[in-house]
Amino acid sequence: MRNINKLSFAFFVLFVIACTDEYLDVPIVDEVSETFFDNEDKIQRGVGGMYAELANIYSANLGTGLIGRGTTIHPYWLLPGDDLTNSGNSNAAYEAFAGLSPSDNRNAMLWQRYFIIVNRSNFMLENIEKSSDVYVDPQLKNFNLGEALFFRAWAHINLWQNWRKAPLVLEWIKSLEQSTHGPSQGFEMLDAAIADLESSILLLPEQWDINNKGRIFKNSSYGLLVKAYLLRANYADQYDGGDREGDYNRAIQAFESIDKSITTIDGVHFGDNFDYRTENNPESLFEFQASINYVENPWLDNDYGGSNGAIGAYYGYFTQHWSNSSSGGGSVGPTQKLIDAFDPLDPRKDETIGDFWWDRFNGHQFKKYINGDRGDLLDNKDGRGCCGISSGVNPRILRLADVKLAVAEAYLQTGASEKALIQVNEVRKRARKSTVDGIESISPADLASISMEDIMNERFLELAGEEGIRWVDLKRWHAAGFIDLGDWTASDFSFPNDDNQFKFEVSTHLLAPIPAEELETNPIMRQSGNNPGY
Repeated sequence: MRNINKLSFAFFVLFVIACTDEYLDVPIVDEVSETFFDNEDKIQRGVGGMYAELANIYSANLGTGLIGRGTTIHPYWLLPGDDLTNSGNSNAAYEAFAGLSPSDNRNAMLWQRYFIIVNRSNFMLENIEKSSDVYVDPQLKNFNLGEALFFRAWAHINLWQNWRKAPLVLEWIKSLEQSTHGPSQGFEMLDAAIADLESSILLLPEQWDINNKGRIFKNSSYGLLVKAYLLRANYADQYDGGDREGDYNRAIQAFESIDKSITTIDGVHFGDNFDYRTENNPESLFEFQASINYVENPWLDNDYGGSNGAIGAYYGYFTQHWSNSSSGGGSVGPTQKLIDAFDPLDPRKDETIGDFWWDRFNGHQFKKYINGDRGDLLDNKDGRGCCGISSGVNPRILRLADVKLAVAEAYLQTGASEKALIQVNEVRKRARKSTVDGIESISPADLASISMEDIMNERFLELAGEEGIRWVDLKRWHAAGFIDLGDWTASDFSFPNDDNQFKFEVSTHLLAPIPAEELETNPIMRQSGNNPGY
């Protein structure tokens, strides 16, 4: 992590002073922060740097990034699991688990960018405290601290889910001596994330005013806490200190603390969660704030060049863009398993899967973020011609339906099956109401009883293709003993090619490889070795 933290620090300082050279060699000192944060507005620009770094995860990255210029990260989280598949063969490392190695560019990029968010959060936590006297609104200081704690927790949860033994960093890196950390152990990183979320709840606002729409608020932390507690419960038997029943109950408590007058699925059409016209709606808990010409979120600065205008999200893999026409690269679409899982009368099917005029995916297209008019927000700012690949539609990172189905697991596992049934049926009821003409469908009908298989199936349908949710779900259900991925074949994963190309090994691929650059530059991590099988 030595190189990554040095670059992360340099990148953040350069962002703050509006410099564009990512590689400028600057001394690792804090004179910049001592003189820069001299008013409340400048602190908000620093806080915005945490939000803006998400652009380097969700945008096309065509010519940006510290590692692997011109590489989109998306196949890394789109293709593992069994809901989406690739029409080409260049992404076999992510779908067929063939050849995934420590030198993989996307693996290194995502590792690096999570650590950039961690270091930006640590940077702001320290400088918000040091700059307390410049706040005109004393409440805003607490809000900003809560935002930084949330971002650090979110990044640490993702690091733990993907790599498990990633270094835990809880201080702003100011020197090379501070930049080398050893691997975290067991639940150490997940515990730290949970502690940050618990602290952030005491600091964040109930909600922001309209001028700050889309910023982290109290319910964001409660929602992420539900998933973090559930994650720790699922892995309780694998690490010391596991408390499965206790964490299920803590997940329930966090869910029941969500202010449902602010965050609700009532009145939110399923498709509203993927449309630029209904961003940051009452169901939303955390979104990447894509934009159009700076008009949507004026508090959020562009993180990769002020002259670029919009901060776009990347949905090119789902389109009929010419860059997807090659057999090597290809497009991403629904698996036959996902297509077959939907009842034809379930309104979510038409919001998730459409017709594809290419002879791919049995004539189907994954279209959650590009369905109908919402697809008109695709632009051509990356110069790719025809259909456009960047979009101002926000990727929804965390929404209430996800949290409701997560807590349904906790209710079921603690014997409160009737409460689990309520959560699942409320999600299904919303689905029935999400028709184009407003006339409620007969599908999906309410369930009369609930099982773990029912919850798993509902998550498959409701959350298909969103933010890598499915692969995380499969791994944690395996850890909890609800499924056994060791018995899964290429067919179970819906891998469409020859079985001999499918290389999944349950003893290896539940974790990603520690990036080669980390092992090369961090002697403590190198001594610890890579994750098993790499």
